[in-house]
Amino acid sequence: MSDLEGAITLRRAVLELRPPGYCHRDLALYNLSLYLRRTFIELGPNAVLDKAIALFRSALNHRRAGHLDRSTSLNNLINRLRSRFKKLWAAAGLDGLISSPRAVLDLQPLGHPDHVMSLRRLLLHLQRWLRRLDIGKDLDECILLERAALALCVPASPAHVRSLCNSDLRKRFQKVGAITDLEEKITLSRTILDLHCLVMGAVHNTLESLPTRLLNTRTGVLCGRNALKSAFLNSQQYKRLLSSVTTCPTTLRDDIRNTVSTYFEYVTLSHRWDKDDPHLCHIQGRTIYTMNPTKGLPKLRAFCTAAHNCGYLWAWSDTCCVDRDDKRELTKSMASMFSWYRRSALTIVYLCDVSRDDTLSSSTWFKRGWTLQELLAPRKVLFYTQDWFLYKDSPSLNHKEDDAVLTELETTTGIERHYLTDFNPGFDNARSRLQWASGRQTTEPVDLAYSLFGIFNVDLRFRSGESVEVALGRLLKKIISESGDLSVLDWVGEASSFHSCFPAQIASYGTSPPTFHENEPQTSLPNTPEHVEAQVKLLRSLSTLEQPRFIGDQLRLPCIVYQVTTVELKAMNTIQTPKYVYNIQAEGLLPFEISLSHELKDTSRPILPFVLIRLWHAKPLPSSIEAGVSDELVTTLAQPSSALLLEEQSGKDYKRIASSSAIVARSADAASIFKGKPQTITVL
Repeated sequence: MSDLEGAITLRRAVLELRPPGYCHRDLALYNLSLYLRRTFIELGPNAVLDKAIALFRSALNHRRAGHLDRSTSLNNLINRLRSRFKKLWAAAGLDGLISSPRAVLDLQPLGHPDHVMSLRRLLLHLQRWLRRLDIGKDLDECILLERAALALCVPASPAHVRSLCNSDLRKRFQKVGAITDLEEKITLSRTILDLHCLVMGAVHNTLESLPTRLLNTRTGVLCGRNALKSAFLNSQQYKRLLSSVTTCPTTLRDDIRNTVSTYFEYVTLSHRWDKDDPHLCHIQGRTIYTMNPTKGLPKLRAFCTAAHNCGYLWAWSDTCCVDRDDKRELTKSMASMFSWYRRSALTIVYLCDVSRDDTLSSSTWFKRGWTLQELLAPRKVLFYTQDWFLYKDSPSLNHKEDDAVLTELETTTGIERHYLTDFNPGFDNARSRLQWASGRQTTEPVDLAYSLFGIFNVDLRFRSGESVEVALGRLLKKIISESGDLSVLDWVGEASSFHSCFPAQIASYGTSPPTFHENEPQTSLPNTPEHVEAQVKLLRSLSTLEQPRFIGDQLRLPCIVYQVTTVELKAMNTIQTPKYVYNIQAEGLLPFEISLSHELKDTSRPILPFVLIRLWHAKPLPSSIEAGVSDELVTTLAQPSSALLLEEQSGKDYKRIASSSAIVARSADAASIFKGKPQTITVL
């Protein structure tokens, strides 16, 4: 035994030469533990137990406080003491059995995930001794520890309920007359648990629809999801909800939803980005009110102050509340932007280039792409000038309810008032929505298309390295496929490489479609058998047309086709920007002029490869001809209409010929409307 003790002494000396943090300290500690274990084995079950315990505790003490394996060492000691005590039941061991779990508990303070479990382990040790010895004073200690467990557990947590429902302790409490108070606690805790789960479910659902991070306008600290949950759990609103255990369940659910939703109301910032705006890495873990004021920080501070003055606890800015270095998070945030602004309680628009005497139209904010959805999505907006005064010192709490401001907005944006005040994302009036964006710009050209995804409420991916033609093409393809709205084909300019029917740039929608006067001459046909038969045939042909749809990249387009018979070059200018002006004649239509940026080929062939089409917005038609229906159809088809010029390709497919001016088709007379052939054609 003396040799073993000498080895232990040497091992301790080695360990002392290796201070905490030394790379091989754990190895030395492990070797010492082996010798201590051999000592414990050689002592035998009937040797001096105190010495064995002391040796193990000595090994444990070499693991400094905070060491990752200290808790494991303590638990190992507990297990060995437990196995020895089961055999010996020595009174001297009781102190070790109880003191060791208490040591573990000290290493796992309140808030540690294993704190409650360690506390319950100590209770179990006491219970075993109570059942063995039935010592009254230990029963009192056990009751005190049980109450301590209730106090230390998270309110209404599962551990709280398990502790309350401990059957062994309940039986022992019955002996001392403590059962009544305990049963009340059990019932109350179960009710609070259910209520807590309801509240946390509402918190989770609410946070899922909110931005990932929000700024606390009172403290100036950026909070993530966990911090937001913790803030609510420490709020007066949460405490009030937990005290509502006697409320009607239906009323309580509504109260929970409303309370949680109100607590997390937030304000969004809409502004023109500046290179000095702080990013996430600049403010994370810091307080913006106490940071050194860099060039971009005063704007963020003023925004949070304005939001706080409006009565809101939370605020969001796209420059610092999104991790722009995380591509996945950035893409998700861009896709969620419209819904976040729609969900906001208020949007503060900061016009950095508008003084107190300027007008809204002088701001570049109205020329930026992303700000279009930031204007349309929120239901409540306040404009602030460059010195952070409310625009025009308006007393209104919402500039979308201020008649003077709304009039300026209509003039500046070209957007009708009812869209400004009550905008709904979707495909309604699709071409007008494209026209609103036609005069705007973004730093990255493709972002102009991406900024429209939320306005049309389409679920399309943001693709890295994608061109604006492809992004816009995907959007237009989605609009036509989902709504059948062909008004988005009404544009002038350069065609896209994505599809010949789509423009290369959103700017092509800047020109309004041709308008036709309601007092155009009305056309009617004589009610002769020949004309009635022709109308019946036309009606049947129109009723068989398909709905517009895409098959891969091919557009199946319902239309009325007019064969082009003559193409005559009228003027040509190739000095600067190429321009070719043609006079074109099509069957049943009046001649018209078209201006192109390129020369037409094959204009001298006997049968020209060009057709003029009038888009047909397919709709249900009656199966039988009635006088009123017939007259209405003839009148509609005889009116002037926007048209597209197509060139036939191989395989009976067509491509659109892009024009730099609008094409208007006018019937030569009433009878000529029958010259057109209703068809569903394929356009590439």
